Amino acid sequence: MSESKIHSALVAAYVASGVMPNARTAFEGKSFTPPTGQSWARLTALPTGRAPAGQGKDAAQEWSGILQVDLFHPKNTGHAGILADADTLLAFFASGKRLDYQGQGVLIRRADRSQIRQEDVWQSVSVSIYCWAWSFPA
Repeated sequence: MSESKIHSALVAAYVASGVMPNARTAFEGKSFTPPTGQSWARLTALPTGRAPAGQGKDAAQEWSGILQVDLFHPKNTGHAGILADADTLLAFFASGKRLDYQGQGVLIRRADRSQIRQEDVWQSVSVSIYCWAWSFPA
């Protein structure tokens, strides 16, 4: 099982969703300055655990985690735009969707969103994408 491949599968799927251009996305490990007056997104991978998925030395290993996508829209622009972006992600990361990156499979368990939060300049919504991955002994 590869943390890098799991992360890459999730990031590639986010990009494929088309919810936000790469230039307006804060990817982990890269510098980013939010654009003035435009919507943008921030990705955060949150691994939640690794455990054997069975008994014995030949048991598969299970990984679980969350990809959190924080969507930001300018404050006082209403709910329609930010919730449309959330809907795009919720539809793309439907329960049961399977991702693959260089042989590493990732299964989407579910996705849900937070409330709309008001901040100094932005309003934001978090979309949490819950997922699993497995590795099987050769």
